[in-house]
Order: sequence, then structure tokens, then C-alpha cells
Amino acid sequence: SAFSFLLLSSLHTSSQAREKISISDGWLFAKGESGRIDTATLAWSPVSLPHSWNTTDVMDDAPGYYRGVGWYKRRLKIPDFKKGKSLGLYFDGANQLATVYIDGRRTMVHTGGYTGFYVPLDNVSNEIADHEILVSVDNSYNEDIAPLTADFTFFGGLYRNAWLISTDPVHFSMGSNGAATVDITTPEVSVAKALVKVNTEVVNFSGQKRKLKVTVLVRDRDHNLVSKTENRTEIKTREKKTITVNTGAVPSPHLWSPDDPYLYSVTTSITDAATGELLDELVYPLGFRWYRFDPAEGFFLNGKALKLVGASRHQDRPWMGNAVPDVLAREDVQLLKKMGGNFLRVAHYPQDQAILEECDRLGIIASVEIPLVNEISETETFSRNAENMLREMIAQNRNHPSVVIWCLMNEIMLKPHFNNDKTRQAVYFSNIVQLAARLDSIARQTDPARYTMIANHGDFDRYNNTGLTKIAMITGWNLYSGWYGGELKDFAGFLEKHHAKLPGIPLIVSEYGADADPRIRSLAPVKFDKSVEYSLAFHQYYLNEMLKR
Repeated sequence: SAFSFLLLSSLHTSSQAREKISISDGWLFAKGESGRIDTATLAWSPVSLPHSWNTTDVMDDAPGYYRGVGWYKRRLKIPDFKKGKSLGLYFDGANQLATVYIDGRRTMVHTGGYTGFYVPLDNVSNEIADHEILVSVDNSYNEDIAPLTADFTFFGGLYRNAWLISTDPVHFSMGSNGAATVDITTPEVSVAKALVKVNTEVVNFSGQKRKLKVTVLVRDRDHNLVSKTENRTEIKTREKKTITVNTGAVPSPHLWSPDDPYLYSVTTSITDAATGELLDELVYPLGFRWYRFDPAEGFFLNGKALKLVGASRHQDRPWMGNAVPDVLAREDVQLLKKMGGNFLRVAHYPQDQAILEECDRLGIIASVEIPLVNEISETETFSRNAENMLREMIAQNRNHPSVVIWCLMNEIMLKPHFNNDKTRQAVYFSNIVQLAARLDSIARQTDPARYTMIANHGDFDRYNNTGLTKIAMITGWNLYSGWYGGELKDFAGFLEKHHAKLPGIPLIVSEYGADADPRIRSLAPVKFDKSVEYSLAFHQYYLNEMLKR
């Protein structure tokens, strides 16, 4: 086919050790049944990724939308000169349960609709050049997969991009969390100097022992080299080896901030120590900054107080669902910057890498969260899936300097179970708190540099009396006094109540707002009239109360 020729050409002309080639075009799609591989009778139609099957049925007047199985298939030609390479497929997102078949053989099952996943092709026969990729995606309700319920749509599909990744047999491992194992931290940052630490995991599938050199280069925005560090090592065949590189000091680093989002870059490479051949290379952004949250004084960035003002973002758009091109995703972050914002809550789930890339570039401080919303299932499978979502979220997003918070839950007691049995309900609440503690421990151990947060709805006593407010490092409150209930003035009282009862825990107003329709205007705005004027008055009151504190 024409596409196969273009793919071959792209592979052949690239000289990089690691190649990432788009395979987002050339797919066929059909709705179908789960558990069947005989898809010959399905009604296939051509599609390109990103794609969702819910772009129109969520917009019509009929109640509900299709929640079930969708099938995607594609031919993939592997040229002869790729034999001997380590190959894999990478899907940026599939909502929410994806099963991948290669040449009819089930190769991978991925649970969770908001993080990427890697499908190794190492076991695919080198004798076959033309392979069939078949992907089953299921967005049905599943009691073992969060979110169980929410006030947003669970669009189904391969709704982000897909890639073919080619590397030398000696390369940085893709690990088990959908990200290459190159973790960048800044153990020391000050006005005087900064240090960079890079933890890597290298794998050797070459069939022989290799002597390697792992190099870390730090460059400034103009690509001038400011630090170079090399580690030499030897790795056995089939071995996975952890290698840590501590760079030399970067003197007088140019600090990253919303006003001056200066980005360095970190290039981490593997070369053959004997021949100098480049085997693998990855480049990540680097922002030198330090920060802290103080429960009495607020947020500090690079030693200076900074009010965090911004918005939450969902990833869907009308008539596109969640299958939104990167250029439009970036547009949302650009709009936030233009309106004077410096903070983005990526809610209520991890989103496309384009979002955090734009936050890095524009100086937008970010919080990212896993989709535990409204309620939980009291099963170990549900808890393990939530833990895996957290590990994947951190692994795939930790190298973004814009990220300062990992959020673990959102309004998790909004829909309490067992309202007619308070004894049983207490057990349910206890199970929520235990799961929160497990997640918080994982986040702190995996990434001790970031803060953790749990965002709650405005029932202070429910969350506080059950102990959930004592788990995370920050408590977020989604507050709507003057909209869903109460009066505008109740907002200030809630903030004072938190500071009085939880004086040692920083607070973030993680949501607020009033619905507005730009077609509706009013000279006498009142609650629930959906007018621009009421929404503006609501926003002005809340913002002023936050800026006072």
C-alpha cells in the first residue's frame, strides 16, 4: 500500500539510534463484541488516530452513549533492514481496557484509559515482514477500573496517537509503566548552583556482553553545553542494569518560573565503549526550580511567594470527544497563559504529553491526578489497578519541570455507599482512607520531590472525621458556595474553618465556578441563571477572597 511505502521510507532515512514513527494513519475501525478475534464479519471503516466512537452520540438528544467494545486493525510492514532491532508499539491512550493482538496472538492487556502503554514486539517472528495489529478497546463500566462514575464522559477509542518505536538491542528499558527508564531529578538547586541526577535502566538483548558508556549532557536554551558526565559499565546479555549519573554542578543556573520559563535540556545516551557507536539517546526538558507549600504563608517558588491562580482542564471538545489533536490541546494551555494564569490542574486524569510540554514551555505550574472519582470498589483488584495508574502517571510525567503535585483522588466521598447502614458505611470510609494511604505512600516513595494532594468536595466534616484530610501533603477543596448550595459569603468561612482545624496542612482551592452560557446576559443576575454576569461576579468574589490570604 502507499502507506506502507511511506513508513518504510521514513524508517530508512532516519539516522537516529532510537526512532519513533507515527502509525496513527491507516487504521480500520468497527464496533463489535469482546472476546472474539474472528472479526471478518464486522463492518469496518477507515479511520485515523486520534479516534473516538462517541463523538456524535454524546451530542445528540437521545439519552446515553455507546459503552462497549470497538475494534481497530492495521497492517504493519517491517522492512528487512529492521531485523535485529528491538521493536515495539506505543499507544498514547486507549479508553479504557485495551487488548492488543499481533498476528492473532494476544500480546498485551492494558487497564486504564488515561496513560500510555508499550507493546514489545521482541517475540514477533523476524521471518514475517507484514503483520496484523488488532486492538480491542472497551469503555464499558467495570467495577475494577476507575473512574466508576463521574460528571464527565467516558469516551471510548484509541483516542491518542500510536507509534512504532525502534531501538538497538542495547537501549534504555521501557520498564513496566509505559515510559523509558530515564528519571531526571535536581537534588540541589539554588541561585548559586544546581545538580542533576539521572537514574537509568539499560537492557542488553544483543546476545553478547557489552562494554558501554552512559553520557549525560546538560545544555542551555541556546544549546550550549554546560555539563557533561560519563559513566562506564559492562552489561551481560539479557541483563537489566540500573545506572545512576550525577552531573557536575551547573553554576548560577537560570531558574524556571512562570515569568521566565527558561528550559535547559538533558540528553542521556548509550554508546559502545569500544567503537563509539551511538546505541540509544533520549532528550528531556529541564527546569531548575525549587518550591514549597506552607500552610500559613502559601506557595513559594525559588524562594519567593507566588499566588497560584489558574484552572482545571478536561481533554474533550464538542464533536471531537477526547480525540483532540495536539495543536488544540496546546491551545488550551496557551489560553490559560494569555488570561494571566500560572497554574493548571490536569483533571481528573493524566492527559496527552502535549499539555505538560506546553506547561513546561510557558511556565504553567501543574498538578496531575489519577481518575479516582466519587467512589471506590472495595476489592483488591480495584486497588491494584489504582496503584498501577499512579505508577504509570508518575513514570510518564515525572520529567516535566512544570509538575509539582500528584493528586490521588477527587471527591471520593461524594457518593457514599451504605447510607442506610452507618456501621457498614464506616467500614467503606475506612477502606477509602486505607487506599488513599497506600497511594500516598507509593507517590512519596516513587517521587519524593513532589507533593501529594487529595481533592475533596465541600463536606469538611465527612472528610476530616474519617481521617482522609490527614493523608496527603496538601488538601484540595472543590468549593461552590453560592452555586450548588449556600451563599457566596460561605466560601470565606470555609477557608477559615480549614485553617483553624487543619493548621498544619496546606490548602488549595482545587475547583470553583458557576456555569455560564455566553448567549445569556442579565442586568439582575441570580444563581442558576447561567448568565455571564453571575459567573463573573462569582469568580470575582472567590478570587478576591483567595488573594486576601
